[in-house]
Amino acid sequence: MTPSAPSSARRYDLDWIRVGAFGLLILYHVGLVYGVYGWHVHSVHTFEWMREAILITNPWRLTLLFLVSGAALRFMTFRRTPRQVARARFERLVPPLLFGAVVLVPIQSWIEAMDKAGWPNGLAGYAAWMVREFSFSGLADGVPVNHLWFIVYIAAYSVVTILLWRRPGLIDRIGAWLEKSLVGPRLLILPILYLIAIRILLFPWFGVTNVLHWDWYNHALSLAAFIFGFSIVGRESIWRDMERYRWVALALAAVALPIMMAQVWHPGGRAFWGVPKAMVYGLDQWATIVAILGFGSRHLRSRGGPVLTYLTEATFPLYLAHQTILVAAVWIIRPAHLPAGLEALSLLLTTFLGSFAVYEVVKRIPAIRPLWGLKPAGGRPWPLDLEALRRPAARYHRRRRLLAVGIAAPLLALTVVAAAIAAYPGFDNATQYLSELGGSTAQTPIIFNGGVFIAGIMAGVAGIGFGLAVYALTEKRIAGAVIAAVFVLAGAGMSASTLYPWPDPRHMIINLALGIQLAPVLLLWGLASRRDLPRLKIFLTAIFVIMACLTVVTKHMVFPGTVNDANVGWWERAYALVLVGWVGVAAWLLDRKLLQEAGKSPSGGSVAQVAATGE
Repeated sequence: MTPSAPSSARRYDLDWIRVGAFGLLILYHVGLVYGVYGWHVHSVHTFEWMREAILITNPWRLTLLFLVSGAALRFMTFRRTPRQVARARFERLVPPLLFGAVVLVPIQSWIEAMDKAGWPNGLAGYAAWMVREFSFSGLADGVPVNHLWFIVYIAAYSVVTILLWRRPGLIDRIGAWLEKSLVGPRLLILPILYLIAIRILLFPWFGVTNVLHWDWYNHALSLAAFIFGFSIVGRESIWRDMERYRWVALALAAVALPIMMAQVWHPGGRAFWGVPKAMVYGLDQWATIVAILGFGSRHLRSRGGPVLTYLTEATFPLYLAHQTILVAAVWIIRPAHLPAGLEALSLLLTTFLGSFAVYEVVKRIPAIRPLWGLKPAGGRPWPLDLEALRRPAARYHRRRRLLAVGIAAPLLALTVVAAAIAAYPGFDNATQYLSELGGSTAQTPIIFNGGVFIAGIMAGVAGIGFGLAVYALTEKRIAGAVIAAVFVLAGAGMSASTLYPWPDPRHMIINLALGIQLAPVLLLWGLASRRDLPRLKIFLTAIFVIMACLTVVTKHMVFPGTVNDANVGWWERAYALVLVGWVGVAAWLLDRKLLQEAGKSPSGGSVAQVAATGE
C-alpha cells in the first residue's frame, strides 16, 4: 500500500492541546493524593470535596488525549506505508513500556505495599519485592503497569487503526461520513447522544478497569475517540464547525459542570438508574472537548516556536517519570505533617521539577533516549550505531559531556537521599542530619555512602567541564583552572567523607564541599567579559545571595533561635538543595551556550578569536 498524501500542514494547536492535557494529568494525580478514592498513596490530609473537584477534568481529559493521539498517528501516515508506521509505533512505545514496567512502576508498587500492607522497607525489602513481582507466581498474576496503561492502549489502538487504514479507502469513507453527518448543530448533538448511550448501556456493567481485555466501556469511548481523531485530520468543515460552535460548547460545559458536581454530592444523584447523571456527564464530556478543539484551532494553529518544540519532546519522558516521582515524594514528605497547602505545593514542585530534570538528563544520553520515548539522537539507529564511529565529533562535544555529568550529579544526589530516607525506618527530617543516613544507626548506610561517593566524583568531573567551558567561551585559563579546582576539592570532600561515616570525626572532611559556595562568584568572574549570558549571571548572583543568607541564619549570626533542634533538619535540607541543585542548572545553561556557539563557530578557531575578527 502506498503512503497517504499529506492533506494539511502541521497542526500546532494539537501539539499545544496534547502538552496541556498531559500537564493537567500531573495536576490530577497530585489531586488524587488528597482525594477519597483509592490511589497508590495518600496524604494525611484528605478532602471530601475532591469527589466533585476531579470532575473538572475527569470526564474529558483522557478522551481528548486519545482523540489527539489518533490525529497524531494520522500525520505519521503521510509519506509512510502501514509497515513503516507500525514499526515507528513499535520503536516509540514498546521500549518505554518495558522499561517503565521493570524499573519505574515497581518503585511505586513497593512504596504502596509498604504504605498499605506493611511490606518491609530498606534495600532488602525492595529486593524482596522485586523477586516477588517477577517470580513465576508474580508474573502469573500479571505485571502492574499503573499509569503506563495509557501506552498499552495507545499501542493497541494504533494496531487497530493501522489495520483499518490498510483497507483501501475505508478511512476516507469514515472521514467523509463524519464530515457529512456532523454538520452544524449535529456536531454537538450526535457525539453527545453516543456518549450518553455508552454511559448508560456499558458503564454500569464494565466501569473503567484499565485492563485491556475487560474494559469495553473504555474501548467504546477511547478507541472511538482515537479513530475519530485519525479520521478528521484534513476534514476542514468539521474543524470550522468546531470553531463556529466553540462558545456554545463552552456555555454548555459551564452549565453541565456544576450540575454534574451536584449529582455526585447529592444522595439523589443516582436516581432513575443514573440516566440523568449519564446525560449530564456525556454533555459535559463532548462540550468541553469541542470548546478546547475549537478555541485551539482558532487561535493556536500556526503558533509554534521553541517553547512548544521543547515541551512536545519533553511530554513523553515527563509522563513516564512523573508518577514515580510523585509517589516517592509523598512517601518522603508526608511524615513532616506540613500544612495541606504547603505540602501540595511541595509535591507539585517536586513532581514537575523532578520530571523536567529527568528529561534534561536522559535526552543527553543517546543509549537510553528510546527507553524514555525519545527518538534516537540524530536519527541514529538504536541500540547500536556503527556509522556514528565514522562521523566527525561535534565541536565542544567533550566539554558538553562533562557538563552533562554536572546536570546528572544533583539528580543522583536527590535520588540517593530519597532512597536512603526510605531505607531508614523512623528517620526524622526535622531533627536529624543527612549524614546520619550513612551513620551507625542506619540499616543500610551503603545507599547513602555509596551514592554520595559517586556524586562527589561526578562533582569533580563536572568541575572540569565548568572550567573548560569557561575557557572555551573566554580563553581565561586561570579562571577556568580555579573553577575546576574548587569543584574537584568539593567533590573530594564529599567522596572522602563517606569513607569515615558519621559520627567519626574525620567525617567532617565534608566541609571541603562547602567551598562550592564560592563557585557562583568564580563563574561570574570567569564569564564577566561575556555580555550574552544575562540569565546565567542573574541565576548565579541569586544563588550566591541565597546561600549567603542561609549561612548567616544557620550560623545564628542573625535571628538567633530561628534554627533550633526541632527544625534543624529542614534547614539543612534547604541548604543542601540549593548547594547541590544550582550546579545542575548552571551546567545546563552553559551546555546550551556551548551548543549555540558550536553551531556558529568555525572548526579550529576559538570563540574569542571569532569574536575578535568579527566572523
